[in-house]
Amino acid sequence: MMHISGFQKIKRVGQILRILSKYGFDEIVSRSNLDRILPDSFLFWNNNARRAFQNDFNVRMRMAIEELGPTFIKLGQMLSNRPDIIPKDLQVELIKLQDDVALEDIDVRAMLRDELDLDVDEHFAWIQSEPLASASIAQVYRARLSDGQEVVLKIRRKEIEEIIHADLDFIKDLVKLLQRKYEVIYKMNLYQIVLAFESSLLSELSFTNELNNIERFRRNFSGNKNVAVPKVYRDYSTDLVLCMEFVEGVKINDLRGFEELGLYPKSVLQNVLDLYLEQVLLHGFFHADPHPGNVFVNAHGQIVFIDFGAMGFMIPQDRNIIEAMVIDFLSNDAKSLIKNIKRLAVAHHIEDERRLERDAYEIFEMIQQNALQDINISVMLQKLNIVLQSNHILLPDFVYTLLRGVSILEGTGRQLNADLNIPESIEPFAKKIAEEKFSAEYIFSEIKQKAKLAKEFLSEVPTDLLEVLERFKDNKITLNHKMRDFDNLQLILHRMGNKFLLSILAMTFGVGASIMAHGRVGYLIWGIPVLSWFGFTMSFVLCFALLRHLYQSK
Repeated sequence: MMHISGFQKIKRVGQILRILSKYGFDEIVSRSNLDRILPDSFLFWNNNARRAFQNDFNVRMRMAIEELGPTFIKLGQMLSNRPDIIPKDLQVELIKLQDDVALEDIDVRAMLRDELDLDVDEHFAWIQSEPLASASIAQVYRARLSDGQEVVLKIRRKEIEEIIHADLDFIKDLVKLLQRKYEVIYKMNLYQIVLAFESSLLSELSFTNELNNIERFRRNFSGNKNVAVPKVYRDYSTDLVLCMEFVEGVKINDLRGFEELGLYPKSVLQNVLDLYLEQVLLHGFFHADPHPGNVFVNAHGQIVFIDFGAMGFMIPQDRNIIEAMVIDFLSNDAKSLIKNIKRLAVAHHIEDERRLERDAYEIFEMIQQNALQDINISVMLQKLNIVLQSNHILLPDFVYTLLRGVSILEGTGRQLNADLNIPESIEPFAKKIAEEKFSAEYIFSEIKQKAKLAKEFLSEVPTDLLEVLERFKDNKITLNHKMRDFDNLQLILHRMGNKFLLSILAMTFGVGASIMAHGRVGYLIWGIPVLSWFGFTMSFVLCFALLRHLYQSK
C-alpha cells in the first residue's frame, strides 16, 4: 500500500476542513478537534459560506462532497444506496452526486511512452488530443492503432492515488473518533463499511484489475450472441493505462436511437434484465454500476457493458442462497425466504418471525400485483430497510451493491417500458434455475459433495475419542462443573440458615419459659420463676433480631 507522508496528510486535511468551513460545517470542524493542528487561515470564515447557508443542509452537504473530490463523491454515492445508515432526505440528495470533474491537461503520448516503453508513433496511427470523457479517476481518449483498429485509452489522473489514500486515512481516522464518542455509530459497524469502501475504491485505481474483470466477463459470456464485450489490449495496458476496443452504440435509455436502429425498447429491456440476472445468479460476478452511461446497444442489438472498475462478487455459497431466495420470492414462500435470509446474513436477531413473515407477504403482494409504473421502488426499499433494521439483520456488502444495480435498472425500465412486470420477467429465468437444481446431474453432484464432506469428517474424527472412552472405562474421568454466581447462592443460603436458626431458638426459649412458669420451679418474681423470665427475655430479643433482619433484607 502506498505510504503517505505526514505533511501530505496535514495538507489534505487542511483542504478538507477549508471546504467544510466554506459550506457552513464549522461545527463539525470544531467538534473534531482537528483544528488544533492546523493554521487559523484554514478555518477562517469566508463570504461563500453566507451564500451556502441559503441552501438546505442536505444540499450544502452534497455541494461540499462534490468539491471535496473523487473519494468523497464515491463515498457519497455508496452511502446513497445505504438507507440503513443515512436519513432519507440526505439519501435523495446524494443520489444527485455527479462524478464529472474539470478536465486535466495530460500529455497522453508522454504517458504512453513512459508507461509502455515504446515508440508511440510506431504503434498508434492517431491519438485524440481532447478527452472523450472525464471522470474523477481517469480521462478517456479515442485513438487508432497502426493496424487501423479503433480503440479508447483510459488514462489515470496525476496524483489521484496520493489524494485518495490521504482521503481514506482521514475518513478512517474520523470514523474511529466518532465511534469512540458515540455508541450509535459504533453499533452501525460504520468502520467495517468504510473498509469495504476502501477495498472497492482501491481496486478501481488499478486498471490491471479492470482489465482482468473485462476478460473474466468475456469468458462468462463466451458464445452468448446477445452481449458484446469490448476487446482489451494487454500490450498497451498497465496499472495507469487501459487500452480497449472502441464501441459504437446508443445508450439503453435512448429511445430515438432505438428507432434509428430499428430496435424495440421492450425487447432491449428484457435482454438487459436477462443478462443481469445471468451475471448475478449464474456467474456470481456482476456489474456494480449499470447506469445508461455504462450500458449501450450496438447496431446488431447486442448489449455492451463498459467500465468494469467496480464489480460485485459472490462466493458460490452466497450465490446458491440468492438463487434460492429468488425462487422463494416467486413462489411467495415467506418461511423459506426468512430461513435463507438468516443463512445469508452476517448477523441477525429476529425477535418475532411471524411478524417478519407478514412483512414479507406485504412486499410480495406489493410487487406481484402491479406493473412497474405502479410500484414505488423507493417506498418498497424503505419498507425492506425497516424490516432489516427492526430485526437487526446485517447483510454482506455485495447485497447493497446488487440493490443499487437493481434500482438503476428499475429507473431505466420506467423509461423503456412502464408496463413491465418484474416477477413475470424474472420467472422464466427462475424456472430455468429450478429445473437445473432438480436435474439428475445437479442432485448427483450434490450427493457427491455431501459424501465428500462426510468422508472428510469421518477421516478427521480424532483418536482422542478412543482415549476418552478408555478413561471413562477406567473411571479416570473427572467432571468439572462450574456454577455461575455460586458465591451469591452461598450467601443467600447462609442468610436463610441464620433466619431459620433464630426462629428455632426464639421458639425454644419461649416454649421452655412457658413450661417452667407453669411448674413454678425455683425462685419466683411476681409468681414467675427467674429462669422463665430469662427464657422470655431471650425469646423477645431473638424475635426482635429476626424481625429487624427480615426488615433489612426486605
